[in-house]
Amino acid sequence: MFNKEKPLYYYQKTSTICLTIIAAGIVTAMLVYTKAVLIPLVISIFLYTILIQMTNLLRHKLSFPKWLAVSFSILVFLALFAAIILFTVNSIGDFLKGAEVYKENLLGTAQDILTRLQHHGIEIDQTSVITALRDLPLFNWLKNFGGKLFSVVSNATLILLFMIFFLLGSKKTPPITNETIKEMLSNVSVYLSVKLITSLSTGIIIAIILLAFKVKLALLFALFAFLLNFIPSVGSIIGVLLPVPVLFLQFGFGGHLFLIVGLLTATEFIIGNLVEPRFLGDGMDLHPAVVIASLIFWSLVWGVPGAFLSVPITASVKIILGKIKHTRPVAELLAGRLPH
Repeated sequence: MFNKEKPLYYYQKTSTICLTIIAAGIVTAMLVYTKAVLIPLVISIFLYTILIQMTNLLRHKLSFPKWLAVSFSILVFLALFAAIILFTVNSIGDFLKGAEVYKENLLGTAQDILTRLQHHGIEIDQTSVITALRDLPLFNWLKNFGGKLFSVVSNATLILLFMIFFLLGSKKTPPITNETIKEMLSNVSVYLSVKLITSLSTGIIIAIILLAFKVKLALLFALFAFLLNFIPSVGSIIGVLLPVPVLFLQFGFGGHLFLIVGLLTATEFIIGNLVEPRFLGDGMDLHPAVVIASLIFWSLVWGVPGAFLSVPITASVKIILGKIKHTRPVAELLAGRLPH
């Protein structure tokens, strides 16, 4: 017997899938077009979930007045941001003072490698290689680095304004009763808090290792390791590889370089694969493949800020999808569970 409802069911399902794909494309285009405003807004929301905990702690544990707790939280954020900017500029300035020495070390090491290759019968035009190394724009890139800080400062100002409005508005805003929003804020808050602690621990340990070997820009690399640890999977790898050029310029191709890289790798592995999962538990309930895919997607959409925000944004989207009947299978797929 012919079932008239079956074709209708497949038609509705196909229509829903097509409309979802179209809607996703439109939303992605809007995210790209409005990223100049949305990126500071989303960052401020995530920072707010951390700072509101500090504000509540000051109010309820230390009996701070509302205005004093909010002002203190804002001042802490401003002080940290200003310290990071000043520290970065001063570190690069100190490095550039020895730029010529590092360039000569690079040329000397390259000359030694080419000579060894020539002794083994491998002929390479040494003049061309040395000339190419002398013309490397690396040091010019570092000199121009300060000019890019302006855009960072302007974005940070916008983030600060959003955060001030959120913190000041929390006094008049009634408690959140929507379970979906509460779950999103709770997950993001736990994730960012754990990431903040583990990233800070990673940065401190890396700073100790690099300072023990008297590596140039040691504290700057430790700061980058702290920041890059917020990028899932790829960030820790970049954090280890970032100091390698300076290590090569300072120590050459020898035991010191391999020892330091080995210690940095061990630090990132232990904290990222043993310590952090212990505190996060199931984490954001996202499959590792989804984490990588979200990293790629948000990096394409929002660039570097998207890489930092990829996990909490995707986890928040998953929670929303899980509350809607028609999109619940998608949420299950994001968690790595095949829907029935």
